[in-house]
Amino acid sequence: MMLVSRIFLSGLLKCKHRFQISYSRCFASKSSNISSSSTIKSDEKNDNLNLNEQKQAINNNTNNEWLWAYLRDRKNFADLSEEQRRDVIQIEMQTLKESGERVPEVIPDERWTELLNLPLLESRKKLYGIYLTKYLFLRELSHKRRAATVALNDIRRAESAKRRAELLSEGKQPTNYPGYSSIFRHIGRHHEKSIREQILLAPARLGELLVIDCGFEEEHARGYYLSNLVDQIQYLFADITRYHSPSFVYLCNLSRYGRLRAEFTRRASLENMCFEFTESNYLDLFPHDKLIYLSPDSNVEMTSFDHDAIYIIGGIADRTGKKPLTFGKAKRENIKHQRFPIDRYVKFGGGSGKSLTIDQVYNILMTLKHTGSWVEAFKYIPDRKIVERYSEKMDNKPYVREKYVRRTSSNS
Repeated sequence: MMLVSRIFLSGLLKCKHRFQISYSRCFASKSSNISSSSTIKSDEKNDNLNLNEQKQAINNNTNNEWLWAYLRDRKNFADLSEEQRRDVIQIEMQTLKESGERVPEVIPDERWTELLNLPLLESRKKLYGIYLTKYLFLRELSHKRRAATVALNDIRRAESAKRRAELLSEGKQPTNYPGYSSIFRHIGRHHEKSIREQILLAPARLGELLVIDCGFEEEHARGYYLSNLVDQIQYLFADITRYHSPSFVYLCNLSRYGRLRAEFTRRASLENMCFEFTESNYLDLFPHDKLIYLSPDSNVEMTSFDHDAIYIIGGIADRTGKKPLTFGKAKRENIKHQRFPIDRYVKFGGGSGKSLTIDQVYNILMTLKHTGSWVEAFKYIPDRKIVERYSEKMDNKPYVREKYVRRTSSNS
């Protein structure tokens, strides 16, 4: 058990450290004044008091009998009660902190459930593919820096308001540029949100819609996949202003008490996004004949963008793409399905997967909608996945491939 070895190792290091200190102090006392011996005794007394205080704190917070039985007999972590598991996690954090690991001072409330359900120390440290303690530590530092930034912004706003009041009292035009007047207005977050809403207003009234199916929550066993899915939807939201008339987005099959909704709420309220979110199925909201499910496993190839259709994107953070979930759902619900003609325009690398994120699919659709060019649309596929891009469509006839080479100073 790694934790047991670390505990005993830290104890041995403490004993060795105290022995070295006491030995050096005794050696120094032979060549120093008698008054130094009293200082050494007082320091040793303080060390013993600190050690006794730590032992007393452990004895007060935990029950020694079950704790040492758990460490000695290597009992299963899941067999402990919830309170005992919390105590073990706190002792683990303290041990890791004394070993030089970067651990947070406080564990967030939303992480306790995940920690309590992980049986092994290594699994508790390797959540999300990285060390959980390091993640929480960096997150804690980020929150502190953000709080400091907010405090500085508040001070800056107060100074700006004071300066504005002084300019108004002197009869001068208030401006952000000292000594100059400006006709340009400062655009903040609320104005940006208003601009996004105005951009999406016309497509929503004209019926230019796009659906993200959030009904695959059970397929994401790990919380990391749901977090990645929310990231993709937020990236999609950030790219909306890139297009003249982007399609209005519906989040369908979004359970009110599901984990995906909770992840959205934890970050930012859904009301702040210009999306329509609902628990209803898209079959109950839109005409059946207009729905087209986009699936990489479909046998029907998409040729052009249909402005009358309502395309559905599966809300799946799938890195492997082994399960045909979206294709199977489209077949069960008896709706049309299509796939992108990626192989006719792009050649993927041997070790790269062909799975695309939700924001990439949205950008491909919107570029195709505005330009009608698959070549331009597939530029949103990351270069790291691609070996070659074709300048024209690859049909069955022979065609000379054009390889896109990154331009440098030598070939420019």
